[in-house]
Amino acid sequence: MAKEEIKVIEKHYIEVTASYRKRFLMGILQGLGWGIGITLATSLVIAIISYFVSRIDFVPVFGQFLNDVIKTTQQTPKK
Repeated sequence: MAKEEIKVIEKHYIEVTASYRKRFLMGILQGLGWGIGITLATSLVIAIISYFVSRIDFVPVFGQFLNDVIKTTQQTPKK
């Protein structure tokens, strides 16, 4: 790396803003951006997975299995 590039990188990581207010607001904005990004990415992944699962034919079989399990667990035990 050239010396100028190293200085720019060092300045980027070492530079500290004197204003606490500016750092606080930047932290809040970064947190909001991260949270919104995670939410959008998660919903996109869930939508894609849901689409592919809806195309698979074993889902009704799996639903019937769950229905049987629920009926079995809801029966009252005989004494």
